[in-house]
Amino acid sequence: MSPAKQRVSSEKKASAGGKPLWKEILEVLGSLIVILILLRLLLGANMPVPLVAVVSCSMLHQDDYIGSISYAFADVVGPLLLDSSCRYDASSTWQQWIKDRNPGADPTKYPLSSGFSVGDMILVITPDGKGTILPFFGEAKLGDVVIYRRDRRSTGNEPIIHRVVGIVNVKDGAIGSVDGTLDCFTQKDFEEKFIPYVLSCQSGNPNCLYKEFPKTGTFRFYITKGDNNRGTDQCSGILPVTDSQVLARGWIRVPYLGWLKMVLNRILSVLFGVSFLVSG
Repeated sequence: MSPAKQRVSSEKKASAGGKPLWKEILEVLGSLIVILILLRLLLGANMPVPLVAVVSCSMLHQDDYIGSISYAFADVVGPLLLDSSCRYDASSTWQQWIKDRNPGADPTKYPLSSGFSVGDMILVITPDGKGTILPFFGEAKLGDVVIYRRDRRSTGNEPIIHRVVGIVNVKDGAIGSVDGTLDCFTQKDFEEKFIPYVLSCQSGNPNCLYKEFPKTGTFRFYITKGDNNRGTDQCSGILPVTDSQVLARGWIRVPYLGWLKMVLNRILSVLFGVSFLVSG
């Protein structure tokens, strides 16, 4: 075909509605941005993107077929993408653990009661029922899965995604009520240690143990646990989680999609030293 005919053919394709590739890419990116903004307004999570990729097996259930595939895959890619080994630990007894410490609880009715695995993506929602244009969601409750920032005393930078197994409601600097379990702590520990920690932070103590903390005397502490862990985070060295640390709650599980984000995250981590994942 002669150059003139090729030019005419190209003009016909353009007039027929064909678009340059760069325009199509911009349109796709624009659509994604609009979708993310709408999700942020509807779901209210305190995160730039209401999706988190899971990088540990702390919420893996032994009877979860979907998770077992990621479990096997993790053995292959573990040295490249994961910072810790992936194994079943206490997942077969997680429901009984809760029932023993909170008689009358029904873990089968908890959100994400089937757990989730390394490599999953979790769609998240508002941590406290606020921040949405429509009141779809209520306040966090016992059994919810929360994503929270670490305190200054714990190692690592990635947020943690675990289940709430205990709640301490503090009103005007004193304990109002307790739901669920405190595990290895007592109310006296909160009265004499943990509430004073928060009040110390509020007073401007430069040695404050919390990076984020409540600004008033009325707030919540959460006791958290991975379903596949033998004990709570707090009995392993992490401070009781204040509601100011909670970024979001887990809502819907999207299996396997997180592996793509983990690959991208590893590349960014190596090149720029940044991470966009949540741990367990």
